[in-house]
Amino acid sequence: MDYVLLVKCILSGFFLAAPIGPVNLICIRNTLTYGYITGLTVGLGAALADTLYGYAVAAGLSFITDFISRYHLAFRWGGGIFIIYLGLRTLCSAPQDLGPEQKPPNLYKLFAGIFFLTLTNPITIFAFIAVFSSLGIAVLITDFFTTCLAAIGVFTGSALWWLTLTGIVHLFYNKVTPVTLSRINKIAGIIIILLGITSLFEL
Repeated sequence: MDYVLLVKCILSGFFLAAPIGPVNLICIRNTLTYGYITGLTVGLGAALADTLYGYAVAAGLSFITDFISRYHLAFRWGGGIFIIYLGLRTLCSAPQDLGPEQKPPNLYKLFAGIFFLTLTNPITIFAFIAVFSSLGIAVLITDFFTTCLAAIGVFTGSALWWLTLTGIVHLFYNKVTPVTLSRINKIAGIIIILLGITSLFEL
């Protein structure tokens, strides 16, 4: 039954990463601006955070869930403010600063920033709880091996989504002009800011 657990966790990781949100928009923007590797770095940072949450749920680490529940306002406001900051940076990107000649961001800092941004979303762990319960994953996790297998499945599924997204977006990398990219930045920046504001006040 281990293969059933692995497949279910891969599907969970894929579909939980897929909904369009701030990280997806940041990934798209970085892929169009700097190329495939930079965009994929964004995705892998989110995938690692998803994996930690998936492992926590699979291992039944209730103290993590309790901690996040207790301080969910701090997580939500911290993450929301950071999202708004990223939206403002995207919105204010000038056309002359865009294009292949622009120096790409430090990949380690980018990876770490997205990793912590994803961790600040307390909804993620509860989404995993809901999905693991609805797909019957919880009953398949019986020991340390199956717990690790579940985490590997989540990472694989999430990484597959980011590989797919960056691959599709990268097809347009050489077809996007600086002016078009500037418009994309403004639209993405506004959407990211609105998502950040929404995350501050959602129930």
